[in-house]
Amino acid sequence: MTGLDVTIELPQSDAPGELVKGYFTLMRAFGWDLYVTSHFALKSDLGPHWFAARISELKQSDPKNWRPTHRFDPQDPSVILRDYIHESDSPYLGVFGGQIQKQAAARKILGTRNTWFHFGDDPTLAQLAEAAKIVKAFVASNGMHIGDRIDRLSGRLDDLRTGRYPAEPERSEAEPPTSAPVNEPELIETPGDLPRPPIGGTWTGPIPELRYRVTKTGDIIHPDTMKSVSSEVTGHPAEKFRAWTAIEPRGRELWIDADGAVGGFIGATPRLLGYVGPDPEGEVARGFFTSHFYVAQAGEVIDLDSGEHMASPFATSAESGTTLRMTTYGDLVSVDQSDGIERVATVTPAEWFEGHLN
Repeated sequence: MTGLDVTIELPQSDAPGELVKGYFTLMRAFGWDLYVTSHFALKSDLGPHWFAARISELKQSDPKNWRPTHRFDPQDPSVILRDYIHESDSPYLGVFGGQIQKQAAARKILGTRNTWFHFGDDPTLAQLAEAAKIVKAFVASNGMHIGDRIDRLSGRLDDLRTGRYPAEPERSEAEPPTSAPVNEPELIETPGDLPRPPIGGTWTGPIPELRYRVTKTGDIIHPDTMKSVSSEVTGHPAEKFRAWTAIEPRGRELWIDADGAVGGFIGATPRLLGYVGPDPEGEVARGFFTSHFYVAQAGEVIDLDSGEHMASPFATSAESGTTLRMTTYGDLVSVDQSDGIERVATVTPAEWFEGHLN
């Protein structure tokens, strides 16, 4: 068993940034709990890769509502809840039950999510308190794991509302102010057979101890033998190395697990950066977004920063006016959909704006 960080950040004030922080981490923790709870319930009958199989089934049977080019992440609570609410053959009915009250709670969570992501006014304490209450009701009714964390969030919001937080400590004028304590991440136990996340996602399994080095020339070498791993790579090693290190991993170090998964720390977070072997099928947006935005227009792609135009066959894969972004793997995706992203094409550095994928 390994742990996933499901810390719910407690707002320090009712400032919009503090409230958004609380909401984002609430839904992040809920999404992981929803996925892990489902995994424990479904893996014995459907196998550890039940989520990918379910999404594939939905894409084939209902491509209008579950678009084949769309990326669906298991820890995004809207994916599981949408299936649970709208699909009569949903496996989640066997996990959470088909009671009207439970499905009503799930609808409320989705409605709250859409409200938060499309609001025009600043969020309020009352809105976050309502979101916490709705999520807690679903968590408690299904025996999930993060109820105590939600209770702490609700308590903080009540203290902010009544003025009990922050409390002014009594101290002498000579006494310097104390800094806020640094809290350790709160972890949820996760099964060892949890499938790998999409490339770029948070690493979920044990982290190998051996660290491979990234050289100044972009090679990846074993720290003891100094031998390059290029001979073990399926495909073009230089292109894979570029994709793995497009965002420099901490310490210029990587690890490689027994199944060929490559990981590294991006900031303080361990991430899945790719595979020595072939990438899994069905990945929509591998890696991380670059800093560039584009728009498809009349058979051309326009870089919104420089205004540079490029005639490209990839522009015809998206409707004119579509906003596009590029990942470090060369996956060109549409970001106009309110419910997620879709891949338009995959390009190489030579096929794209100079310097945008190097």
